[in-house]
Amino acid sequence: MSEQDKLDEAVEHAVEVAANKSAEKEIRELSDFESAIDETLATGYLDDTLTVTDADGVAQVLPVLDSEPISHLVKGLKDVGGSANVFVHTADGVVALSVVECNPNAEE
Repeated sequence: MSEQDKLDEAVEHAVEVAANKSAEKEIRELSDFESAIDETLATGYLDDTLTVTDADGVAQVLPVLDSEPISHLVKGLKDVGGSANVFVHTADGVVALSVVECNPNAEE
């Protein structure tokens, strides 16, 4: 193996390690945020914020990080039926969004 191949391999490994650490950090941040939202929901503090409910009257809650791709938000909304009370963790705090309908494949 040439010196250049060894260098390329080392760089590739370093990039992979950095990407894994970044992904682990984001997963940990999302998990911590989900736990914080769950704890706050349990106190009833957010009851007035939960304006979106499904056909059964259940307020679907979707916590997301502002660093996540929008495709994750859309997938999460699809997973809960297209509408939810979305809480976005940002560097400046938490933003609450009421998504009444998300249907990206529907024709206008």
